[in-house]
Amino acid sequence: MNVSVCNPLCRTPLSLIVDDSCPVLNLAPYWIEQRQEWRHRHHPGSPPEAGEGDAAKVASLPRAIPVEFAARWGDWCGEQGVRGKFSLIPFPAGVGRIDQGLEGFSQTELKNWLDVARDVIGPNFDLTPEMLTHTHVVNLQTGKLSDEWEQVEWVQPPLEPLTEYIIEAMQILKNAGIACEGVTSPGAFGKRREMDYARAVLDAALAVNANARPFYFLWLKDDEWPDVPLWHVEQERGVAIASIVSCAGDWFGGWTGYDEAGDPDLFITEDLQGGRLPPVLEKELPCVLVGHWPGFYFGGEEVGFDVLKEVKRRLDAFDGDGTRTLWMKNSEIGHYEMARRLSDISNGENQSAAEEIIEINSHFPTPRFTLSLDAKLRRVRVNGRDLRPVQSQRDFRSGTFRVQGRQTFIAFDLAAGRTEIKCEMHAHLTISPLGHDDIN
Repeated sequence: MNVSVCNPLCRTPLSLIVDDSCPVLNLAPYWIEQRQEWRHRHHPGSPPEAGEGDAAKVASLPRAIPVEFAARWGDWCGEQGVRGKFSLIPFPAGVGRIDQGLEGFSQTELKNWLDVARDVIGPNFDLTPEMLTHTHVVNLQTGKLSDEWEQVEWVQPPLEPLTEYIIEAMQILKNAGIACEGVTSPGAFGKRREMDYARAVLDAALAVNANARPFYFLWLKDDEWPDVPLWHVEQERGVAIASIVSCAGDWFGGWTGYDEAGDPDLFITEDLQGGRLPPVLEKELPCVLVGHWPGFYFGGEEVGFDVLKEVKRRLDAFDGDGTRTLWMKNSEIGHYEMARRLSDISNGENQSAAEEIIEINSHFPTPRFTLSLDAKLRRVRVNGRDLRPVQSQRDFRSGTFRVQGRQTFIAFDLAAGRTEIKCEMHAHLTISPLGHDDIN
């Protein structure tokens, strides 16, 4: 019986990444001001480079994004089933550590914001550091800001303090009650030293949260087919780190929150045929969108939030009966890919001609693990427990199996260790040996 691993529940993963988000602060004006001040000191009289923002527009930007907006945004995502990743910058723009306090803002404001992040946004989004400040690199010995920038000079970060730097970012979140599943790169942080960067994130995750299966977000590729690269795999120990790759640019409201109105058509057009997302979904590849928190708020106009609502409406229409797509956190996508590619699937000893036994040995547990079997089955048991038969893809959930033609799809929560699947077939079917080349 040929066996292959499918997407979870035979649905294509969808995920939303939110960058440049931090408690209370609106990062955009701080980032632009600090970059302009750096340019004035080091290159007096030179105009700002593309991507450094417009200092003349900073005065129009709010210094904070209200907790009420964050709560409303998080509630909407929860109601709509939107899942993904949400940054919480630990030491935003060097203004203060979120586990201690932010200069110019009350402890009550900070506490309320962190409560919303944990209790409203956190259930549906991985909360990650976007390194320490998202502006200047911090000197870990003094706690002071240096002249280097996390997303400029640290595109190729020095190896010696890299792990310690990421540990510090994760530890601040942990002190604030958030055990992060991974990290986000501020800009191109680590891009020219990705293998070492991935190792540093993995070591930091193990040190701070005993997490052997973290992820990081670094790459946005809106002109290539996305994938989920795995690094530093130790299969027998259940250790690996996943790179989550976004397939769509920020077409919500931009990182500044003042000069990009956003366009849902760039994601998916009204007729559901055009835009970046439909071809990615048709190829059943992980479909990860990315936006920036200042652009969702857009100075109180909520332009990016409105674009998100329209994109979600169109995605719902694209998948009218909810059978084609599945919203997932970044960590869930990473865990599933680890299980898909790093689990050993083999034939067990058959007890009769009408029964096939499949064994899975895995150190990478994941929910909704889904297999396709080239046989029409009448009964499926996983570790002695019967899966429930369902008739439609819409009813296909973990703990069920579905027969379609001469194929059977089964879904269950894959645990670490050995899993035994007993498959009972109709008596007239012939069983062929398991083809390992068919296991993805």
